[in-house]
Amino acid sequence: MVALSTDVPRSGKSARSVFETVFRSMVSVLERSLTQNGRPRRATAQGIASLCIGGMVVARALVDPALADELRDACMSVALDLGGWPKQSKSKNGKSKAAVAP
Repeated sequence: MVALSTDVPRSGKSARSVFETVFRSMVSVLERSLTQNGRPRRATAQGIASLCIGGMVVARALVDPALADELRDACMSVALDLGGWPKQSKSKNGKSKAAVAP
């Protein structure tokens, strides 16, 4: 989704249809896993999917790797918050891991 999002709009209808099908599937998976938080599930899932894809597109275009990392972390934090999912924490090796609830 990330790699193709800038090329697909210039492609033919069949490529756009396939991209749309994958996006709809992504939204459906997110929608099913959302916690009930008073927001419409579908709209929230669409927003999270778009945030994830768009955040990666922008991060890949940045020159400063620290800024790109900061942007990815910000998008992840907002997406997790919107979804009502546990926050991620970093392990000693710098990789993300799910935060354990107290």
